Amino acid sequence: MIEQARAAGLDVTADMYPYLAGSTMLVAMLPEWAHEGGKDAILQRLAKAKVRQAMMASMQSEGFFQDAEWDKVLICDSPQRPVYQGHDIASLAAAADKSALEWVFDALRETDLNMTMAIFMMSEENRRRELGHPAMMIGTDGMGYAASGPMSQGRPHPRSYGTVPRILGHYVREQTVISLEEAVWKMSGFPAQKLGLKDRGRLVRGAKADVVVFDPRTVIDRATYVKPHQYPAGIPHVIVNGKLAVHNGLHTGEISGSVLRR
Repeated sequence: MIEQARAAGLDVTADMYPYLAGSTMLVAMLPEWAHEGGKDAILQRLAKAKVRQAMMASMQSEGFFQDAEWDKVLICDSPQRPVYQGHDIASLAAAADKSALEWVFDALRETDLNMTMAIFMMSEENRRRELGHPAMMIGTDGMGYAASGPMSQGRPHPRSYGTVPRILGHYVREQTVISLEEAVWKMSGFPAQKLGLKDRGRLVRGAKADVVVFDPRTVIDRATYVKPHQYPAGIPHVIVNGKLAVHNGLHTGEISGSVLRR
Protein backbone atom coordinates (compact mmCIF):
# COMPACT_ATOMS: atom_id res chain seq x y z
CA MET A 1 0.00 0.00 0.00
CA ILE A 2 2.85 2.37 0.83
CA GLU A 3 4.57 1.66 -2.47
CA GLN A 4 1.33 2.18 -4.40
CA ALA A 5 0.79 5.54 -2.70
CA ARG A 6 4.36 6.65 -3.40
CA ALA A 7 4.04 5.56 -7.03
CA ALA A 8 0.97 7.78 -7.25
CA GLY A 9 3.07 10.75 -6.10
CA LEU A 10 2.06 10.86 -2.43
CA ASP A 11 4.66 11.55 0.26
CA VAL A 12 3.84 8.45 2.30
CA THR A 13 6.40 7.03 4.72
CA ALA A 14 6.36 4.74 7.75
CA ASP A 15 8.31 4.24 10.95
CA MET A 16 9.14 1.23 13.11
CA TYR A 17 10.99 0.06 16.19
CA PRO A 18 13.12 -3.12 16.27
CA TYR A 19 11.07 -5.31 18.62
CA LEU A 20 8.50 -8.07 18.15
CA ALA A 21 5.98 -6.75 20.68
CA GLY A 22 3.67 -3.78 20.55
CA SER A 23 2.64 -1.91 23.67
CA THR A 24 -0.37 0.12 24.73
CA MET A 25 -2.96 0.41 27.48
CA LEU A 26 -4.68 -2.86 28.43
CA VAL A 27 -8.07 -1.17 28.03
CA ALA A 28 -7.38 -1.01 24.28
CA MET A 29 -8.40 -4.69 24.21
CA LEU A 30 -12.05 -3.78 24.69
CA PRO A 31 -14.32 -3.46 21.63
CA GLU A 32 -14.56 -0.04 20.04
CA TRP A 33 -18.16 0.42 21.13
CA ALA A 34 -17.22 -0.23 24.75
CA HIS A 35 -15.05 2.91 24.78
CA GLU A 36 -17.92 5.28 24.00
CA GLY A 37 -18.45 7.86 26.73
CA GLY A 38 -14.96 7.69 28.20
CA LYS A 39 -13.48 6.24 31.36
CA ASP A 40 -16.50 6.36 33.67
CA ALA A 41 -18.72 4.74 31.05
CA ILE A 42 -16.17 1.97 30.48
CA LEU A 43 -15.99 1.21 34.21
CA GLN A 44 -19.77 1.09 34.42
CA ARG A 45 -19.91 -1.41 31.55
CA LEU A 46 -17.26 -3.58 33.21
CA ALA A 47 -19.49 -3.78 36.31
CA LYS A 48 -22.46 -5.22 34.40
CA ALA A 49 -22.51 -8.96 33.72
CA LYS A 50 -24.62 -8.74 30.53
CA VAL A 51 -22.43 -6.03 29.04
CA ARG A 52 -19.31 -8.05 29.90
CA GLN A 53 -20.82 -11.00 28.03
CA ALA A 54 -21.43 -8.76 25.02
CA MET A 55 -17.85 -7.47 25.14
CA MET A 56 -16.55 -11.01 25.45
CA ALA A 57 -18.52 -12.08 22.37
CA SER A 58 -17.23 -9.11 20.38
CA MET A 59 -13.61 -9.71 21.38
CA GLN A 60 -13.82 -13.40 20.40
CA SER A 61 -15.37 -12.81 16.98
CA GLU A 62 -13.98 -9.52 15.68
CA GLY A 63 -11.28 -6.93 16.10
CA PHE A 64 -7.59 -7.02 16.85
CA PHE A 65 -7.67 -9.36 19.84
CA GLN A 66 -9.89 -12.15 18.51
CA ASP A 67 -6.79 -14.31 17.94
CA ALA A 68 -4.91 -13.20 21.04
CA GLU A 69 -2.50 -15.70 22.56
CA TRP A 70 -2.71 -14.87 26.24
CA ASP A 71 0.71 -16.23 27.12
CA LYS A 72 2.11 -13.60 24.75
CA VAL A 73 0.42 -10.63 26.44
CA LEU A 74 2.69 -9.25 29.17
CA ILE A 75 1.54 -6.79 31.84
CA CYS A 76 4.10 -3.98 31.84
CA ASP A 77 2.90 -1.28 34.19
CA SER A 78 0.25 -1.60 36.90
CA PRO A 79 0.76 1.09 39.57
CA GLN A 80 -2.24 0.03 41.68
CA ARG A 81 -1.33 -3.66 41.51
CA PRO A 82 2.43 -3.93 40.85
CA VAL A 83 2.26 -7.66 41.61
CA TYR A 84 0.88 -8.09 38.07
CA GLN A 85 3.91 -6.47 36.41
CA GLY A 86 6.18 -8.76 34.44
CA HIS A 87 3.64 -11.61 34.18
CA ASP A 88 1.61 -12.78 31.19
CA ILE A 89 -2.18 -12.82 31.26
CA ALA A 90 -2.39 -16.60 30.80
CA SER A 91 -0.43 -17.15 34.01
CA LEU A 92 -2.28 -14.45 35.94
CA ALA A 93 -5.68 -15.79 34.87
CA ALA A 94 -4.73 -19.36 35.78
CA ALA A 95 -3.52 -18.26 39.22
CA ALA A 96 -6.85 -16.49 39.80
CA ASP A 97 -8.85 -19.46 38.42
CA LYS A 98 -10.48 -17.24 35.78
CA SER A 99 -10.69 -17.17 32.02
CA ALA A 100 -8.32 -14.71 30.37
CA LEU A 101 -11.12 -12.29 29.45
CA GLU A 102 -12.65 -12.45 32.92
CA TRP A 103 -9.25 -11.64 34.38
CA VAL A 104 -8.83 -8.69 32.00
CA PHE A 105 -12.25 -7.25 32.91
CA ASP A 106 -11.65 -7.63 36.65
CA ALA A 107 -8.10 -6.27 36.49
CA LEU A 108 -9.23 -3.21 34.56
CA ARG A 109 -11.85 -2.48 37.23
CA GLU A 110 -9.53 -2.92 40.19
CA THR A 111 -6.79 -0.76 38.64
CA ASP A 112 -9.13 1.99 37.38
CA LEU A 113 -8.08 1.11 33.77
CA ASN A 114 -4.48 2.09 34.57
CA MET A 115 -2.53 -0.85 33.14
CA THR A 116 -0.22 -1.18 30.15
CA MET A 117 0.70 -4.31 28.22
CA ALA A 118 3.18 -5.61 25.68
CA ILE A 119 1.75 -8.02 23.14
CA PHE A 120 4.08 -10.22 21.11
CA MET A 121 2.56 -10.31 17.63
CA MET A 122 5.27 -9.58 15.06
CA SER A 123 7.71 -11.74 13.15
CA GLU A 124 11.46 -11.25 12.89
CA GLU A 125 11.29 -11.84 9.13
CA ASN A 126 8.87 -8.93 8.72
CA ARG A 127 10.97 -6.68 10.97
CA ARG A 128 13.99 -7.26 8.74
CA ARG A 129 12.02 -6.63 5.55
CA GLU A 130 10.47 -3.47 6.95
CA LEU A 131 13.79 -2.10 8.17
CA GLY A 132 15.26 -2.32 4.68
CA HIS A 133 12.34 -0.56 2.97
CA PRO A 134 13.38 2.82 1.50
CA ALA A 135 10.29 4.57 2.93
CA MET A 136 10.88 3.29 6.47
CA MET A 137 12.15 5.49 9.29
CA ILE A 138 13.11 4.45 12.83
CA GLY A 139 11.34 5.72 15.93
CA THR A 140 10.87 4.54 19.51
CA ASP A 141 7.10 5.02 19.87
CA GLY A 142 8.12 5.30 23.53
CA MET A 143 8.36 7.82 26.34
CA GLY A 144 11.03 9.36 28.54
CA TYR A 145 12.24 7.28 31.48
CA ALA A 146 15.26 7.15 33.79
CA ALA A 147 17.12 4.20 35.30
CA SER A 148 16.62 5.64 38.80
CA GLY A 149 14.28 8.03 40.60
CA PRO A 150 10.58 8.67 39.99
CA MET A 151 10.82 7.96 36.23
CA SER A 152 12.05 4.40 36.81
CA GLN A 153 8.72 2.93 37.90
CA GLY A 154 6.97 -0.01 36.27
CA ARG A 155 8.17 -2.18 33.42
CA PRO A 156 7.77 -0.15 30.21
CA HIS A 157 8.47 -1.53 26.76
CA PRO A 158 12.28 -1.68 26.25
CA ARG A 159 11.90 0.37 23.06
CA SER A 160 12.15 3.58 25.10
CA TYR A 161 15.72 2.69 26.10
CA GLY A 162 16.91 0.41 23.35
CA THR A 163 15.53 1.29 19.92
CA VAL A 164 18.52 3.15 18.47
CA PRO A 165 21.30 1.02 20.01
CA ARG A 166 19.46 -2.17 19.01
CA ILE A 167 19.30 -1.00 15.40
CA LEU A 168 22.99 -0.08 15.39
CA GLY A 169 24.21 -3.11 17.31
CA HIS A 170 21.92 -5.98 16.36
CA TYR A 171 20.59 -5.13 12.89
CA VAL A 172 23.59 -3.22 11.52
CA ARG A 173 26.66 -4.79 13.13
CA GLU A 174 25.49 -8.32 13.92
CA GLN A 175 22.84 -9.03 11.24
CA THR A 176 23.97 -6.56 8.50
CA VAL A 177 20.35 -5.98 7.51
CA ILE A 178 21.14 -2.38 6.50
CA SER A 179 24.31 -0.31 6.38
CA LEU A 180 25.44 1.95 9.20
CA GLU A 181 24.97 5.00 7.01
CA GLU A 182 21.41 4.06 6.08
CA ALA A 183 20.53 3.35 9.70
CA VAL A 184 21.80 6.75 10.85
CA TRP A 185 19.89 8.45 8.03
CA LYS A 186 16.66 6.63 8.91
CA MET A 187 16.86 7.80 12.54
CA SER A 188 18.09 11.36 12.01
CA GLY A 189 18.08 13.12 8.64
CA PHE A 190 15.09 11.28 7.19
CA PRO A 191 12.63 12.03 10.04
CA ALA A 192 13.92 15.60 10.32
CA GLN A 193 13.24 16.03 6.61
CA LYS A 194 9.78 14.50 6.95
CA LEU A 195 8.91 16.84 9.85
CA GLY A 196 10.20 19.91 8.02
CA LEU A 197 13.05 20.53 10.51
CA LYS A 198 15.55 22.04 8.11
CA ASP A 199 18.27 22.76 10.67
CA ARG A 200 18.28 19.35 12.35
CA GLY A 201 19.28 15.80 11.50
CA ARG A 202 22.46 16.47 9.48
CA LEU A 203 26.08 17.29 10.31
CA VAL A 204 26.44 20.41 8.15
CA ARG A 205 27.61 23.95 8.76
CA GLY A 206 24.82 26.13 10.14
CA ALA A 207 22.69 23.27 11.47
CA LYS A 208 21.91 22.85 15.15
CA ALA A 209 24.62 20.82 16.89
CA ASP A 210 22.66 17.78 18.01
CA VAL A 211 25.26 15.00 17.96
CA VAL A 212 25.31 11.44 19.31
CA VAL A 213 28.80 9.96 19.61
CA PHE A 214 28.68 6.15 19.57
CA ASP A 215 31.11 3.30 19.06
CA PRO A 216 29.85 1.11 16.17
CA ARG A 217 31.90 -1.81 17.53
CA THR A 218 30.21 -1.89 20.95
CA VAL A 219 26.88 -0.05 20.79
CA ILE A 220 24.02 -2.34 21.86
CA ASP A 221 20.76 -2.27 23.81
CA ARG A 222 20.55 -3.64 27.37
CA ALA A 223 16.89 -3.06 28.17
CA THR A 224 14.66 -6.13 28.33
CA TYR A 225 10.95 -6.68 28.91
CA VAL A 226 11.67 -7.94 32.43
CA LYS A 227 14.36 -5.33 33.23
CA PRO A 228 13.71 -2.39 30.91
CA HIS A 229 15.33 0.39 32.95
CA GLN A 230 18.84 -0.13 31.58
CA TYR A 231 20.80 2.33 29.50
CA PRO A 232 22.57 1.06 26.37
CA ALA A 233 26.28 0.41 25.92
CA GLY A 234 28.55 2.16 23.48
CA ILE A 235 27.12 5.70 23.56
CA PRO A 236 29.61 7.78 25.59
CA HIS A 237 28.68 11.33 24.55
CA VAL A 238 25.56 13.27 23.56
CA ILE A 239 25.56 16.93 22.49
CA VAL A 240 22.26 18.85 22.48
CA ASN A 241 22.15 22.28 20.86
CA GLY A 242 25.93 22.47 21.03
CA LYS A 243 26.19 21.66 24.74
CA LEU A 244 27.47 18.42 26.26
CA ALA A 245 24.50 16.65 27.85
CA VAL A 246 26.11 13.21 28.34
CA HIS A 247 29.85 12.81 28.91
CA ASN A 248 31.53 9.42 29.31
CA GLY A 249 28.11 7.83 29.77
CA LEU A 250 26.97 10.17 32.54
CA HIS A 251 24.48 13.04 32.38
CA THR A 252 26.25 16.35 32.92
CA GLY A 253 23.21 18.17 34.31
CA GLU A 254 23.09 20.35 31.20
CA ILE A 255 19.51 20.95 30.03
CA SER A 256 19.84 22.57 26.61
CA GLY A 257 16.96 21.03 24.67
CA SER A 258 14.00 23.05 23.50
CA VAL A 259 10.56 22.59 21.97
CA LEU A 260 10.88 22.36 18.20
CA ARG A 261 8.28 24.19 16.12
CA ARG A 262 7.92 23.98 12.36
